[in-house]
Amino acid sequence: MSEFEAEIDHLRSVTLIVKDLTESIDFYTKTWGLHVVDQGEHMVQLRARGEEHHVLELRQGSEIGLHSISWGTPSLEHLKRMCERISSLGVVISSEPHELKEHSGGFGFSFLDPEGRVHNVVSGSQKYSPLHIESLVDGACPTKLSHVVVNTLDVAKMSHFLQSVLGFKLSDSTHKMHFFRCNANHHSIALADFGSVSLNHVAFEMGSWNELMFGVGRVKLAGYELQWGLGRHGPGDNIFSYFLDPNGLVVEYTAEVQQITNPSWVPGSPDQWARPPERMDQWGFSPQPSDVIKKAMGGQLGLSGKIAA
Repeated sequence: MSEFEAEIDHLRSVTLIVKDLTESIDFYTKTWGLHVVDQGEHMVQLRARGEEHHVLELRQGSEIGLHSISWGTPSLEHLKRMCERISSLGVVISSEPHELKEHSGGFGFSFLDPEGRVHNVVSGSQKYSPLHIESLVDGACPTKLSHVVVNTLDVAKMSHFLQSVLGFKLSDSTHKMHFFRCNANHHSIALADFGSVSLNHVAFEMGSWNELMFGVGRVKLAGYELQWGLGRHGPGDNIFSYFLDPNGLVVEYTAEVQQITNPSWVPGSPDQWARPPERMDQWGFSPQPSDVIKKAMGGQLGLSGKIAA
C-alpha cells in the first residue's frame, strides 16, 4: 500500500509503433472509429469521442509494439511533486518537467519503469467537447482509452512499482493477470505473466453495450475476424471483444467496466477467479480465444487478423 497521495488520476493515451502508417490510419479511422487530429510525416494522433486531445498516437517504425503510455495528473504541483518523489526513489527520469508544444499543451515529464517502458505524465492539457464522427454511419466510436495490458518478466517487481512507487491500487489478481487502478475504473493498467516484456493489448471503451455491438459488426464487415468474444470478463465485469489490427497488435472494444468506489475494497484472489478452461467468461458464451490472438497477446507480432479476400 502506498503512503502518499497518488498523483496520477487517469490514463490519457498510448503510442504504438506500426509498420505501415497509411494502412494503420485507414484501420483506426474507417474501421475502428477514431478521428485524426494531428498528423506528421511519420506520426498521427487520433481522438476518441471524449475530452482528450488524442487517445492513440501511431509512429511508423520497424519495431512494432508499444512505444509509451501517457498518464494524466490533476495539476502542475502534482506533476512536479511526483517527478521529485520518484526520482528520489531511483526511478530513471528520461525527460524533466517541461512545457509541451503539442496542440493539447500543458506540462509533462517522462520516466522509465523497471522493465524499460516509457511513461509520460501530463498536467494542464486542453480538454475538448465531445466529438461526433459523421463518417461513421452507425455513430459507434470509442469514448476513451480504457486500459492497457503489458506482459512482464517479473510480476512481483512491477506490482511493487505500480503500487509503492506510483500509488496505484490492486483491484484483482488471477493466476496470470494482475489489475491496477488509478481512479474508480477497475483497471487502467494490468500486468500479464506471459514471460516477455511486450504489449499484451490496448482496450478502447465504448459508450454502451449497444455501441460495442455496432462497432464489432463494423470491424467484422471490414474483413477482420473476431479473435475472442463476445463475453463478459470476471475481473472488471466488462464486456469484451478482441481483434488484431493490421500490424498484428491486439485491440479490444470494451464496455460497462466495473467502478470501484469502496475505499475498503478487497482484491479478488487467483483462487476466487479460477474457472474451468471451457468457460472463458462469466456468461459461458464466449468461445476460447483463437490461437492467433493467444500468440499475439504473448508478444508474437506480425500475425494477421484479417480474413483473406
